Amino acid sequence: MEASPSQQAPRRRIRCKMCRQELAGREQILKHGSMLENAPPDVQGDEQDQTGVPAEQEQETSESGESGLTKAVDLSKEPTLTDPACSGYFVEPLKWMDHFLKDGSLSGKIICPNPRCKAKLGNYDWAGAHCGCKEWVTPGFCINRSKVDEITLL
Repeated sequence: MEASPSQQAPRRRIRCKMCRQELAGREQILKHGSMLENAPPDVQGDEQDQTGVPAEQEQETSESGESGLTKAVDLSKEPTLTDPACSGYFVEPLKWMDHFLKDGSLSGKIICPNPRCKAKLGNYDWAGAHCGCKEWVTPGFCINRSKVDEITLL
């Protein structure tokens, strides 16, 4: 049974600042360095206690001691990049990147997929790239944080 669109949890996305074209979601952003240490449990692997309830959930109890509803911590409002030293969002190669990846180049510019925009969003290098936090990320598809907005979709 799937939840209807109005009942789904909010999702964090990044989009082009120039034209507002959606580019990637939290799921496509590669975690690295200190981001792995601060990552929500769904990224690190679900840690569960002996009851099988994920560690990020709290159990509410009523005054009579009865167990109530389980309330999950809302991680959707937290920023995707938690380290201010990170220079950008490292993403996996995405379908919309095909128009500049199809020439077979090992490195180049990441261009907005909107044909009317074509803003330079960042750089890619299949061999990897350095982040501002001193981590080496492979493959290095880095979208500069100054070129995109991070939004929450409800």
